[in-house]
Amino acid sequence: MITIGNFSDLLAVLNFTQNGKTYRKTFENGVELIADFATQKLIYPQGLIVHEQQTCNFSAAENFVVFECVHRLLEKGYAPESIELEPKWKLGHGASGGRADILVTDRENNSLLIIECKTGGNEYKKALKNTQFNGGQLFSYAQQAQSTRFLCLYASDFIDNKDGQKELKRDYFVISLIDNDKIAPKEETELKRFDTAQNVIERFEVWKNTYQLEPMPSVIFEDTSAAYVIGKDKYTLADLKAVDKLDKEGKYHEFRTVLRKYAVARRENAFEVLVNLFLCKIVDETQNSKPDVQQNLKFYWKGIAYDNYFELVDRLQSLYKTGMELYLKQDVVYVSDKEIDDAFWAVKNGRNAKNATKTAILELFTKLKYYKGLDFDFVKVHNKKMFERNAKILIEVVRMWQDLQLKTHEQNQFLGDMFEYFLDNGVKQSEGQFFTPNPICRFILSALPLENLIVESEHPPRVIDYACGAGHFLNEYAAQIKPFAALHKKSLSLTDFHKNIVGIEKEDRLAKVAKVSAFMYGQDEINIIDADALAVHEDVKENSFNVLVANPPFAVEGFLETLDEKDRENYDLLKTISEVMSNRNIQCFFIERAKQLLAPRGIAAIIVPSSVLSNSDTTHVGSREILLKAFDIVALVELGSGTFGKTGTNTVVLFLRRKHKNPTEAEQYFNRVNDWFTDDQEADIYQDVQFIHKYCQHISIPFEHYQTLLNGELSAELLAHEMFVDYKNDFETSTEIVNLKKQKSFIAKSADDKTDELKNRFIAYLRKIEQDKLYYFVLAYENPQQVLVIKSPSDNKEQKAFLGYEWSAAKGNEGI
Repeated sequence: MITIGNFSDLLAVLNFTQNGKTYRKTFENGVELIADFATQKLIYPQGLIVHEQQTCNFSAAENFVVFECVHRLLEKGYAPESIELEPKWKLGHGASGGRADILVTDRENNSLLIIECKTGGNEYKKALKNTQFNGGQLFSYAQQAQSTRFLCLYASDFIDNKDGQKELKRDYFVISLIDNDKIAPKEETELKRFDTAQNVIERFEVWKNTYQLEPMPSVIFEDTSAAYVIGKDKYTLADLKAVDKLDKEGKYHEFRTVLRKYAVARRENAFEVLVNLFLCKIVDETQNSKPDVQQNLKFYWKGIAYDNYFELVDRLQSLYKTGMELYLKQDVVYVSDKEIDDAFWAVKNGRNAKNATKTAILELFTKLKYYKGLDFDFVKVHNKKMFERNAKILIEVVRMWQDLQLKTHEQNQFLGDMFEYFLDNGVKQSEGQFFTPNPICRFILSALPLENLIVESEHPPRVIDYACGAGHFLNEYAAQIKPFAALHKKSLSLTDFHKNIVGIEKEDRLAKVAKVSAFMYGQDEINIIDADALAVHEDVKENSFNVLVANPPFAVEGFLETLDEKDRENYDLLKTISEVMSNRNIQCFFIERAKQLLAPRGIAAIIVPSSVLSNSDTTHVGSREILLKAFDIVALVELGSGTFGKTGTNTVVLFLRRKHKNPTEAEQYFNRVNDWFTDDQEADIYQDVQFIHKYCQHISIPFEHYQTLLNGELSAELLAHEMFVDYKNDFETSTEIVNLKKQKSFIAKSADDKTDELKNRFIAYLRKIEQDKLYYFVLAYENPQQVLVIKSPSDNKEQKAFLGYEWSAAKGNEGI
């Protein structure tokens, strides 16, 4: 509250000049406002009419509010002659008498604005509640001065801010008494208008029923507002405030309050609508920042006197269509009102062919366009009543953001953190499996040699997350490279680096979230592609990415059905699958896709189920073969079941480096091992023989014994080893051999011939298995570095300590 005790401090903040006990401020037009502490008088300039002197002293806290409000009006450029204090109206005409605090007239001396001043806090809240309940004092005054166009409930307070400094805080609520012909046409009989209201009750009912208790935007005391111009139908970027700090929890609480107020229960849907609105606002700011464009913001509720629900939704639909096409390459059906209107113009005798048919069709079009399934439905819209209910919610949410500037030239941590908070509370609580927790994202990217990569690269690295979800990896990467880029690549801007970041997301909702998230962090140039990452895409060139980091989906049944046959044929793993429709091993195909996308020496960190390293089906075996052939394995980090919340899946992070030699080591060693098992052996057959020795040590069989297999003659000592005994048993019980022994042609052979055939088949059987095993042993052995293996504790308490977080399911506190 403003009191005698802090009034002098307030005047200092308002740039009053002190001379003894007198505080004075002179405005541009020469008028003065004076506070005399010696006499405790508030002295208003000549020409300003004061009807009652009781408002001109220090006796009531409300007088300080009136003084501060007049100060702001004079500062805005209102002439003293246009301001009256405590005007008195007579009783009658359907309203009680009374004194308004401030009356502002226009340049023709007609009543423009009536202001009722209250002290900040509870008194203001109580007065606002009364105004919204029955019109309060303001509507009573408006009935007396019927030319009045605007009413204002005003409060100011002098408070401590978060930094411990005193600051002036203003709250005000503006009501327009101007009829909007688009909402309530004069010929409309159902909706009442202000110009036909006969008394206070009717006037308030018009505001309540026709205009839904709608307040005006902040249009009187702002820096961009002009004197005598209250409200406007055109807003520009100059009307927006830069976001220096943002109370993310406060904004989320405000959003949730709106949802609770209107009983919106579908939280995930509400968040998706909010993302759509953010996309609209970003497009709006982008379009209005172009130098050759006449600015006129569309993402703005201009107030009930200048706007209407249909036009707001139409503007939003237009912005949304542009955003989806521009940023996500998605075509959204949208037909503007102008296009419909133009369709009815007939080129006939140069005249407009408007008629009753057009009117009827336009009514049908309105129903189809606005009353059936919009991209901004907080509640399900299926008729006019639900459209209007949803519009009220929509307006409140739009007003939450319309004055803030979301797009900046610099990374905006405040907006990014705010959006992350909304995301955590809006989606993660029930769909945690979609997202990689931020601590894991941060760990994985911190483990990658990003600084070295930037130092050693002439150009900004090309980076991809091919299952980007909400974009956590992409934004974390952008944050981590910022200091390295500034230190080592001064000739490049962060924009140059952002342009080389690509995210692919098949789920269109999450693709929008990822793009909006990039904007919120000020990383506009990050590319988000709404597509299936396993399919070929023109904007995703193979063998071109220096970094790949991702948490691809696990166990998705029928995923191959969604791929074109041509795309499926790009994968060697397809040969391991017998039934396309039921296959669930999508994680394996993402491993092969990583091989296709990474450039030589490109680095990767991929989260996969631990089963990728152990399952014995042909597809998982094939994916491990790809890992050994195409990558150097740097590290394996096993994460426990508590890492991803609901999923409960044990996962492992594969830290990989794409091999770079041509021909590759895989080709070279394939040929080498093939040479070892050829029947036509040359003198140099045992080039790189050290690998065979190492393999023999690994399986605990002497080289001399194993060499007999390579020579095609199995020694008794080799066959006596446990592994070969198992081979023998498997061979004997195999379907192929069991069926062979039943064949008449085999039974007819002599005993020696049977023995020779079984021996030859057994040797071929052994050589095929061992050639394959020896080949992959050599690839693993030749991994250029020791593999770092990190294993999460299995004990739940220790696992939480290892991760640094845990998941909560407590109501109201869900999430990490």
